[in-house]
Amino acid sequence: MERNIKKERTSEYIIAIIFNLIFLYLINNLLNWNIYFITPALNEILWIINLSILATIIGNVLLLLYSPESFRYIMKIIMNTINFIAIYFVYEVFPFNFYNSFFNWGLSIFLILIMIGLVIASLVEVYQLANKN
Repeated sequence: MERNIKKERTSEYIIAIIFNLIFLYLINNLLNWNIYFITPALNEILWIINLSILATIIGNVLLLLYSPESFRYIMKIIMNTINFIAIYFVYEVFPFNFYNSFFNWGLSIFLILIMIGLVIASLVEVYQLANKN
């Protein structure tokens, strides 16, 4: 059973690394592709988005190499915190314009829900870290 969990986590970390490398490429090329709803304001927050993605990649590489329970909880709390800050910046700058207030409003609500989810996930990780046997 233990071996199966370790194998699943290893796969999870590798998939997360690959996904984030692809996402890093995509986010840094959005403005070049002239997508109508992405505004030049993306340049203002690209640094924090890149930092968030790189922190997630580094965190998953570290977890791939070293993943005792307490370290895993701490890394996930750190990654959630950095991701929360990046989503907050995206929410504040809002580099999107769908030319439809319903879609703009919907995306704003979605970003708020992501931030709430990250806070809840971090609280769960803190709880698990505190109650680790």
